[in-house]
This record gives sequence, structure tokens and C-alpha cells, in this order.
Amino acid sequence: MSVAAEIAPVSFGAPGKELFGCLHVPDPDCCRDCGVVICQPFGHEYVNSHRALRQLASRLADVGFPVLRFDYYGCGDSLGDVTHGNIAEWILNISQAISEVQQRIAVSNLCVIGLRLGASLAMLNARTRNCAASLVLWDPIIDGRSYLNGLIALQKQMLKFRPKQPRAEHGQYPLDIFGFPMSDDLCRSIREIDLLRASQTVTEQVLLVQTESHEGSDELRMILRTMRALVRHECLEAPKIWLPTVDGSLLVPGRVLQSITSWLIETHP
Repeated sequence: MSVAAEIAPVSFGAPGKELFGCLHVPDPDCCRDCGVVICQPFGHEYVNSHRALRQLASRLADVGFPVLRFDYYGCGDSLGDVTHGNIAEWILNISQAISEVQQRIAVSNLCVIGLRLGASLAMLNARTRNCAASLVLWDPIIDGRSYLNGLIALQKQMLKFRPKQPRAEHGQYPLDIFGFPMSDDLCRSIREIDLLRASQTVTEQVLLVQTESHEGSDELRMILRTMRALVRHECLEAPKIWLPTVDGSLLVPGRVLQSITSWLIETHP
């Protein structure tokens, strides 16, 4: 039986912009020489997928990987307001999280796992900073403009049959998605995301997990395979855990979590 990993709250980052995280520390006798950083999605998708990503971190820690889950600046329990965040800031936050794991655990290798927008941020971070030995891209957002349009359409659909509330005045920010206000700067930086742009090698090993097909999925696979990296692509049937459920339950796709865990054990024995 594996020994339950310790979960320690951590605070790190630049003064005045401290980030909050949870570090899953495995038993010292079975700790692997590879740390893991988990990059969350944004907004309501973060809330809906929280349980699954926490369980992923626990599974990985149980087999020896130290794992850091963290909140970007302006999100969750980190300092700042969500309207102060933007893509460039959050890409930097990933590098800060990587450094935090290396300083606390002293591992030689790092794997960055991202879901949805978190996967896009992980890939963009790897393009510019190349700090990780491997990447797990779980249903990455390929095109930021389409992603943002999709969020707006989903909110309109869900609010369609609800009684409209009177609005005394317009809010300070032009866009509010399920209670998460988004500034013009944040919207602009999201629209600029394009994972299909030509790029240098992002990392040595890549696992691309897709539970749904998007426009550009085939091209993304081709681009990843033209880079000097070993790429595994897995299409899995699993619920879209980032979407709200009818009864408000938080889903955990066991098949996806097992696939990621097995790949990491194989890649970083």
C-alpha cells in the first residue's frame, strides 16, 4: 500500500503578487526525481474541474511524484483581482511554480500538466522558457478567440430561460462569464492565443490527451510531431469535466487520470 502524501499549503512569487498553492509531498522513501506542476483552467472551468485535478495530484503523489497545484495571480486564493490577470502574467506564474518545486524538493526534472486554458498556458510557457522536461496537454485551447466566443455562447444558452434581473447600471468590465469578470486586457490576451503558430521545440516529451475534437486538433498533432519531441496522442471517451452539470456535481474522469499517471511513470521512472 502507498503511504498517503502530505499536502502542504505554500505561498510563493513576487512580493505583493504572492501565489497560493498546495504541494503534495510523497513519502521520502519513494520520491521520484521529477516534480509536477498542474496548471488550472480559468473561471468556472477551474471550479468544475477542481476535484478531478486534486485527485490527479493525489494519485501522482501516491506513486512518488511531488506535485504543486497553484492559483494564478488574481485567481483563487492568490493575491490580486481576476481583472488584473492576463496571459503573460499567468505564463510567468508557471515558471514561478516550477522554481518553487525545484527549490523545495530539489528534483532534476519537471513535468507540467495543463487542462484547457491551463494546457495552453503550459505550452506557451514551454515555448518561451523551456523549463520542463515533459508536458501533458489535456484538451488544450488551440484558438483563444474561438474559446472566448464559446464561453459567451455557453453563458447565453444557460441564462436563456432564467428570468432577467434588472440592471441598475453597467458593470465596470465589458464581459462577465459565470460571475468571473474579464477586463479588456484579459480578453485581448486570450484572443491572441494560437497554438498553431510555428515554434521551436517545446519540450522532450509530450502527452496530448483529447476527450473532444476541435477545429485545429489534427494540425496541432502534426505541429507537435514535427518538433524534436516524443509525442503520444490519446483520444479518450470521458466527460467534459469543465462544464457545469445539471445537479452541480464535480466529475472525475478516472480513465484520463490513469492514462496521465501511467504515462508519467513510464516517462519518468
